[in-house]
Amino acid sequence: MYIYETADSANYDLLSAFADYNKQHPTEAERIIWDYLKSKQAGHKFRQQHIIKDYIVDFVCLHHKLVVEIDGQYHLEANQIVKDKSRTEDLQALGYHIIRFSNEEVIANPNAVNKKIKQALMEIITPKKNTKESGSPLPLEGVRGRLGDEIRADAWAVDAACSGNPGPMEYQAIDLQTGARVFHYGPVHGTNNIGEFLAIVHALALCWNQGLHDKTIYSDSYNAILWVQKRKCKTKLERNEKTEPLFQVIARAENWLQTHDYRNPIIKWETQKWGEVPADFGRK
Repeated sequence: MYIYETADSANYDLLSAFADYNKQHPTEAERIIWDYLKSKQAGHKFRQQHIIKDYIVDFVCLHHKLVVEIDGQYHLEANQIVKDKSRTEDLQALGYHIIRFSNEEVIANPNAVNKKIKQALMEIITPKKNTKESGSPLPLEGVRGRLGDEIRADAWAVDAACSGNPGPMEYQAIDLQTGARVFHYGPVHGTNNIGEFLAIVHALALCWNQGLHDKTIYSDSYNAILWVQKRKCKTKLERNEKTEPLFQVIARAENWLQTHDYRNPIIKWETQKWGEVPADFGRK
């Protein structure tokens, strides 16, 4: 498996900017684990801040599909626990094994963590007899059927969620015909409006790459739709060291809008009439 085989080509440039930033600004726990893994003390090659589809994982052994994640304090929040569960299920559906450690666990006893990583590799390489493989998550229920003919069939709905303003932000798209998640991105430090804007651009770029030029994009954000039409993200978020990676992604999104003459309809999702947008994260 080559490095680019695991990345979603439609979103690679956006993810790459964050991955590069994360490599240059690791946490103390990430530095400890990477010093161990890059020296191949675990016996196998690992990659740092690697892109798998729409996710950036902390460390991964591609040959044996083992992902090692180091979790900070925000992973203990209720919303983040749900997000981590969904992320884990998506990665498992791709055949990856995930092992997680907290920052505190790594810093307090790095040798024990290293031993667990090596043990996880051995269990993958020499699986126990009669071990049942976990099945792929069941497909989501189709959403368009309960909305009626007023909603366009060949469409995706996008939405963003943000814990704080600014704070950890993520966004996703849902296929209205199948109910399946089309893509998910985040969390990154940002605002809800920025997430809504990037979600639409992500959807447009993916449609462009797949030749889906007539697919409709629904968003419940009037501001984001307006920003896309003007091809400019008019955020008031302060640009500083913490937000610089996000502003680089915004610049790429604006450049894409300015260099592509897309024709996909972008329609405002009427929440009062139709209920919450199907891509809603359910955190209200």
